[in-house]
Amino acid sequence: MTCRILILEDVPFDVELMEREIRLSGIEFTSMTVDNEKDYLEALENFKPHVILADHSLPSFDGLSALKIALERCPNVPFIFVSGKIGEEFAVEALKRGATDYVLKSNFSKVPIAIKRALREVEKQKELERARKSLIKSHWQLREAQRIGKIGSWHWDMEADRLSCSEEGMRILGIKPDEFSGSIHELIDRIHPDDREDFRRRVMSMESFEGEYRALMDDGSMKILLFRAKVIRGPGGNPETLIGIKQDVTEEKRIRESLEASLQEKEFLLSEVHHRVKNNLQLISSLLRLQSRYIDDEKSLEIFGECQNRVKSIALVHEKLYGSRDNSRVNLREYLEELVNEIRGMCNGKNIIFNLQLEDMDAEIDVAVSIGLIVNELVTNSIRHGISYEGAVTVKLEIMDDGAILKVSDTGKGLPEGFDIDESQGFGLRLVRFMLERINGSISLEDGDGCNFVVTFRKGGL
Repeated sequence: MTCRILILEDVPFDVELMEREIRLSGIEFTSMTVDNEKDYLEALENFKPHVILADHSLPSFDGLSALKIALERCPNVPFIFVSGKIGEEFAVEALKRGATDYVLKSNFSKVPIAIKRALREVEKQKELERARKSLIKSHWQLREAQRIGKIGSWHWDMEADRLSCSEEGMRILGIKPDEFSGSIHELIDRIHPDDREDFRRRVMSMESFEGEYRALMDDGSMKILLFRAKVIRGPGGNPETLIGIKQDVTEEKRIRESLEASLQEKEFLLSEVHHRVKNNLQLISSLLRLQSRYIDDEKSLEIFGECQNRVKSIALVHEKLYGSRDNSRVNLREYLEELVNEIRGMCNGKNIIFNLQLEDMDAEIDVAVSIGLIVNELVTNSIRHGISYEGAVTVKLEIMDDGAILKVSDTGKGLPEGFDIDESQGFGLRLVRFMLERINGSISLEDGDGCNFVVTFRKGGL
């Protein structure tokens, strides 16, 4: 940066000597010389100097008058007296009035030194001013943030037994600043009598703590305050200061309790819905069983039995949900174990071993219903059509990174040669394909003895 230097001097030779010394010192500068008040005022307005060098006495103007004008119009610009004779008394008076420095003309080499020192001082003052403004802004932002968040800070100097609170901290406690004496007991005495002893104990323990406490206001109202405190220890490890925040969480506590009560009510109602759906599905299953007693046709009886099993598989999902803490997810392993156990009753004298290899997996209700119906169809098909007299049925569930693989296989006679699972028109496999579409799954056949179905699906379904 090029330094603009305004020189108030009526001796051109002195100006030349000053500029020579300044140039030799390495300071980049441009200068303007004036010797009267009118030109001086114009220079302050238009030249806008960074530094003013002034003789203390001119024929029609004097340095102290120039100093006074500079302090009024550009108070942050350094003003340095450069004079042939400056008595000690005048120098002291000049510095008292606001001059930055003074240099004798007998020692012009000190002029650049004085300029550099003055500019450094100006820059330092600018930094201090920026820091002061930043501190004021930060303090304002902190105060506003505390007010918006209903959070007040507090600080207890244990050695001095002195408590200080932020503006918001005192407002939360209902204490007027001019009535606050700085005692820790003013804070403790605000706590509800039933909570006070615990709060006192935690404060006096000189350990960090956190907790919610009721506070009594002067008007008889009560607030719920969240306190968080941390102990600051000295070099020897002894506790010196307890600093913390207090937050008015009265409204948040009321809303939270209301939401929790509402959630519990909804969970209870949803649980009851699952219970009623399960009962209704069991009623439908019972009606199907009663109706089947009046049917003599074997094919029709088989259809009724299959429908009854499908209804049971869905009812079992709602039964699991009713007894679960999570009303939206089912443990698939437990569900399939109970479902296969229900299907065992269809063996009708056949010697069939059921082999279950199921990993733990929580599934959403849509996934659970679909997988239950799929397992019901595939296992039922193995019992009725795959195994003639004796054999084994295996149901295996493997968890993958983003989904799961379900394998249902038997040791029966297997499927007809050329069988295409995608083209099968049987109701059971059509139902399986429909269920898989609902959960974004797929089915395929695996080589091997008997019949081996492989179902893949995502954990979350669609």
